[in-house]
Amino acid sequence: MPSLVSHLLPLELIHSIVFEAWVTIESSQEWRSRWDFFRDVSMVSKTWRSVMTDVALRLVTIGTRRDFEAYKRIIRQEFGVDPNFTDVERVHPSADKYFERSDLHITLTDWASTINVFAFSCDYTRIPHYIPKARFIDVTIRELPTNDRHTLPFRPLFQCLSQYRATRRMSLRWTYTHINRFIVPTGRVRGVTYLRLVEYPRCNCHNFRIVLPGTGPEAGPNAGPPLYFPVGSHRLDCFSHYLPTLFPDLRHLHLETPYLLKRLKLPPSVALLTLEAPPVHYLPSVGYYSSLMSWNIISAVSAGLLRRTENDAPRKRIVVKCGPNEPVGWRQAVSACESRDVDLESRHVYKVQHSEPLPRATKRDWA
Repeated sequence: MPSLVSHLLPLELIHSIVFEAWVTIESSQEWRSRWDFFRDVSMVSKTWRSVMTDVALRLVTIGTRRDFEAYKRIIRQEFGVDPNFTDVERVHPSADKYFERSDLHITLTDWASTINVFAFSCDYTRIPHYIPKARFIDVTIRELPTNDRHTLPFRPLFQCLSQYRATRRMSLRWTYTHINRFIVPTGRVRGVTYLRLVEYPRCNCHNFRIVLPGTGPEAGPNAGPPLYFPVGSHRLDCFSHYLPTLFPDLRHLHLETPYLLKRLKLPPSVALLTLEAPPVHYLPSVGYYSSLMSWNIISAVSAGLLRRTENDAPRKRIVVKCGPNEPVGWRQAVSACESRDVDLESRHVYKVQHSEPLPRATKRDWA
């Protein structure tokens, strides 16, 4: 009977049903739910299996090592492997064009760790061997079981992302307040022009006196006393400060959660900075309202944020997405931006509906 019903449904409707269900399951951290669903749908008929495979490859979700293993099996069956590579397995080049319209969602959470060793169970650096292209890449970063800055926990992620040179849009979403002093990876992610960041990793360099390289006891017995960077400086390997510079072709940086903008180091190519300022603050006299105070725009532009160079024809711009009213601190921010040749624009995209919580953006909204 299920097979008979499936033949009566239009192919477009089958695709819509499977896609919506996959999107719902895709957000789950339980890998077994995804692949039980994949198996059950595939058993309905050949048509449903074909649709299920297409949906899974259009919305690739890798949260664990088991997800990656499942995808490798599917991709081998659909496209085969590249016969020109014998030392390492890669998907056949015929898959490149197909994956140009696919979205890739990675959850950085599958790790194996002991007291002295930290390592990811999933080999993220090999994901591009099987998903060689992606229209949009979204990375969810769960809290890591280490605060040792010398473990370089984000190196595998950026080694993975750096292989997607044709991808223009990416998002990195931390799900916790990142205050660890991790070292910035050395690799660069070329080609990305739009980057969205959630829960931007907090910098705590201001809590430490930063020694100039080549001075102090670590530089040797003849190096003399330690010399320090000025107050407010960042370590040369500060992950938080230098994170945007890992995307040297970036044009549009989109920050969803507040961060002190003066602590950002932007590549010179950035021409647009979008800030989300929903009306989440509340006073009985005014109700819910938006605020710019957590961004500290005035201090940032005064310190040179989005400074215009001779090669910049149009002025650089900051767009603030806020509630129906003018955000707190708006006029002062406008004045500071005008004095520094930076455009400041407000977009009233959030509506206040009594005391109901504001809807959060979904990964489908970002793509």
